[in-house]
Amino acid sequence: MSLLVSEIFYSIQGEGPNVGKPAVFLRLAGCNLRCKWCDSKFTWNNQSSNSKFQTKSNVQVSISKILQQIRKYKCKHLVITGGEPTLQQDALIPLLERLNGYYIEIETNGSVKLKINKYLEQINCSPKLKSSGNPPYSLMIKPTNRKAVYKFVVAKKSDLKEIEKYIKSNKIPTDKVWLMPEGVNKKVVQERSKWIIEICKKNGYNFSPRLHVMLWGNKRSV
Repeated sequence: MSLLVSEIFYSIQGEGPNVGKPAVFLRLAGCNLRCKWCDSKFTWNNQSSNSKFQTKSNVQVSISKILQQIRKYKCKHLVITGGEPTLQQDALIPLLERLNGYYIEIETNGSVKLKINKYLEQINCSPKLKSSGNPPYSLMIKPTNRKAVYKFVVAKKSDLKEIEKYIKSNKIPTDKVWLMPEGVNKKVVQERSKWIIEICKKNGYNFSPRLHVMLWGNKRSV
């Protein structure tokens, strides 16, 4: 059994409720959406024969080798991201079954039904709205799931009406909502953060920085 992997690295969680916490990142390749502002388009590439973990290629890696790479770090916090990692759930199960003692969270666009909920501690669901350039889709991860939180990417103030409508129609509690500035450089993220924070204060939402962008910019494996 293997997974199509883009990269494995050790850093800090830059977004959402666990921002700032050290974590091992397993970035899987492949995505069912094409967000025009995606900062990880390299995960869209087809499989390559290159067998290194941290390259521009996406490669098939055995579960045993992935485990070896994850376990070389002392950290017991794993973030599974992508691309869209739920596209490889069947192959993920044998990996997750061997990660006892790990705190595991997943980053997902919420378009795919979860099969691996029992292995997860947290689900960071980031629905992609009109500004992403994707057609609308049904939310497959419901707010009744106690592990789920919802991160919305905000590029401009006009996005907020759509976000508010989406939150209301899907009955997402405000304490499960996180607003996050779109941007791949420090200046843009900082400027957008200032007025997004005011919206969060007004509506009772949570604010999520893009800490990795603020520290390192649009760089991989950080």
